[in-house]
Amino acid sequence: MKKFTVVICTYNRHFLIDKCLKNVLNNSIMPEKIIIIDQNYNFSTYNKIINLFNVKNYKNYLIIRNLIQRGLTKSKNFSLKHIDTQYVFFIDDDISLERNFFLENINLISKQKAHGVSGVISNYEGSPIRNFFYYILNHNIFKDNRYYFINYKKLKKKYPYFSVFQLPGGITCFDNKIFKKVNFDEKFIIHNYEDVEFNIRLRKKYMNLKLYINMKTEAVDLLKRKSKENIFMRFYYLRLIYLKNQNYNVLFYYYLSFLGLIFSNILNIKFNDYFKIYEKLKQADRKVKTF
Repeated sequence: MKKFTVVICTYNRHFLIDKCLKNVLNNSIMPEKIIIIDQNYNFSTYNKIINLFNVKNYKNYLIIRNLIQRGLTKSKNFSLKHIDTQYVFFIDDDISLERNFFLENINLISKQKAHGVSGVISNYEGSPIRNFFYYILNHNIFKDNRYYFINYKKLKKKYPYFSVFQLPGGITCFDNKIFKKVNFDEKFIIHNYEDVEFNIRLRKKYMNLKLYINMKTEAVDLLKRKSKENIFMRFYYLRLIYLKNQNYNVLFYYYLSFLGLIFSNILNIKFNDYFKIYEKLKQADRKVKTF
């Protein structure tokens, strides 16, 4: 079995981190190393992690306290300096994994000689209106793979895996070699299109990029997020990605995705919110000049 490292970047999730970590330690195969990037000023998370590792008698771990340059992408880049295994899993701190998650994904990435593979979020939910516009209007670099999360029970009976344009960020296994060419953009600091931006640059470096959604591997979102995301920040990061990669092809898909965000949230957006959306778009225009 190929050796792998698990990376968990955590912030303000001391009430969930032990559940996430227990599922990592209870998986059918164990990681060579576990790296925790702790971004909390207090020691609530740190103490829970240490206690759990002691109870499970797991020794090969590294806890990095990142308090100065906090942010998801910065923390992931910190971890890359300490990974020497062939594969690396990035697991969000609010995710619970099924028992064979590592085994099935290692099997797939190894068999297909893939650059990356991902499981599915088995408890993802979305409204019919939101789902319709997301899957009708999001394509190419902005394609939303949550279609597989919602329909995975039907799909996995026929298809063990799907080739996809991009992978989500928090339940994913990568071949470590890709990070010799591409790392994470630290200007995309939160869970909002940072995985989209990363996959765009990855495709520019690897013309034959192989990415798969593994229908055999399930994970549970412990927070069970639905559609109540920060819609204004989604417009901001959507605009940033377009401005960084703008051409006629991307322009077309940008406006499709823009309309998808509007229509899929039409019941939640009030009249005054359109002014806030406009301000976020202008903020992105100013921000991209500093990239």
